[in-house]
Amino acid sequence: MDTPSHSRFTPQRIAFVAMFAALICVCSWIAVPNPFSAGVSFTLQTFGVILAGLLLSPFEAFLTGVVYLLLGLVGLPVMSGFGTLYTRFPTSAGGYIIGFYIAPVIIALLRELIFKMTDKRISIDRKKTAHFVIYLALSVVIGILAVDIPGIIQGMYYTKMSLKAAIFPFALAFMPTDIIKCVLAATAASALEKPLKAIRR
Repeated sequence: MDTPSHSRFTPQRIAFVAMFAALICVCSWIAVPNPFSAGVSFTLQTFGVILAGLLLSPFEAFLTGVVYLLLGLVGLPVMSGFGTLYTRFPTSAGGYIIGFYIAPVIIALLRELIFKMTDKRISIDRKKTAHFVIYLALSVVIGILAVDIPGIIQGMYYTKMSLKAAIFPFALAFMPTDIIKCVLAATAASALEKPLKAIRR
């Protein structure tokens, strides 16, 4: 849960936000052209934003998105292909940037809600497995949809494709690698959950 408003900007919280914003920046630089898409590359950004949602509080996830967007806004090459917000957002791939901003917040909110509802009913020895299943479900269902829906909408606008035509190049063409990134994010979150919780104490 979020701390009271007077202590929201603690050094620890700032460090977490900076760390995950940096992770998303690095993930954006790892880009490989996707021959089946409409000019959109494979990147690791989906992994970074989903992991942020799985491990950060909703407020921290929100701040991470703000920092990432501000870095692109001031002209730093933190977007896909070392682009800035000015070069990447007004393109057919710009909708994913909106998804990268909202996905971590939605995932973090739902994670906290689900954990609050289920943790008391799960034995300690089964909690890690249960959390991994929750992490994976949130990653695949919420993470992919929250990123792909804005991507499809903006892709349709710039390419003038119909919804039916846009679904493949702006979503399905990335599905196999997105699933892999979701599994990696859920695995990483499961491994890092306990150490990060210890740091927060």
